[in-house]
Amino acid sequence: MKAFIRADASVEIGMGHRVRCQALIHAFQALGWHCEFVAHRRYAELSDVSDRLIDSEADFLPLAEQADLVVLDHYGYQASDINRLYQHQKNLLVLDDMNDRGDFSATWVLNPLNEIYASSVLNPLTGSRYALLRPYFPHALKTQKKENHRPHKLLITLGGTDPLALTLPILQSLLYSGFPRENILVMLGKNAVNANSVMTFCQQENIEIERDVTDVTPLMRCAKIAVSAAGGTLFELACLGVPTVFAQVADNQTRSLEQHVPLDWCRTVRFDGVTPDIQKERVTLLVKQLNSLWLDEMWQEKARKTAQNLVDDQGANRVAKTIHTHLEKIRSIDPN
Repeated sequence: MKAFIRADASVEIGMGHRVRCQALIHAFQALGWHCEFVAHRRYAELSDVSDRLIDSEADFLPLAEQADLVVLDHYGYQASDINRLYQHQKNLLVLDDMNDRGDFSATWVLNPLNEIYASSVLNPLTGSRYALLRPYFPHALKTQKKENHRPHKLLITLGGTDPLALTLPILQSLLYSGFPRENILVMLGKNAVNANSVMTFCQQENIEIERDVTDVTPLMRCAKIAVSAAGGTLFELACLGVPTVFAQVADNQTRSLEQHVPLDWCRTVRFDGVTPDIQKERVTLLVKQLNSLWLDEMWQEKARKTAQNLVDDQGANRVAKTIHTHLEKIRSIDPN
């Protein structure tokens, strides 16, 4: 069977859509599926050479009819756009975070948060058991259980693109506050904004830094606390039990933080939609929180246990098997 995945990536959009779709692709491929990304040509720079490029969303409609399944992970699609796509492909899986696009029709919606959708969504797949983690997390969990060491690093990871260029000011503020540089570990995305300046600063200050990491789990496993953007990485850090201060860099991260911060395994500071002066103030606030939490061993232990109980490593497999079984059953009833 064949699936088309409609998702884009750019410095502004970030890499999160593509990353979580890749986790889903890996699970479908394990079941024998052929999967292809479909991206808009304006975002070709961060696409793969194997992607199908389109010049408009209208170009995607005839492609959708050729697939057995369409996966849509795209905030540019509002309810009317999704309904239009659904007319061309009933086997439609919509990936969602905010549940704020109005009522639309789809056979499946995947949202790792606890959300309620209209009856026009036939099969909602909601809650953290459907969180999409990259395929090396099962191995990471097994390895983590065998290890007998205490994590000792502050992991700073602001996503694949770090769209608000927060990594450098956070590092500068950390050092100014007296935070021990030997405990800092920076994970920088391949397409991160201001990457050269961050690399230069880390080299000058003797701060450990890794860039364009494929398997992020070894770095996460050594993290005592993390500073992270609040996209799909939220669920990855929860899975490995890493207490985190999330830097919210986009509006679509609001709902996940509203549901997770009250559980008290993480904190958040919001950076999107504010002036540069306020952004500076919030960097200082974030660093102040970090210094306090770094010494709070009791909170860290409680946070680790809470986080690990929220997310496992089987979300992508659950989604793929659910859809695969459904379509196989339909085929057995109607081979044509």
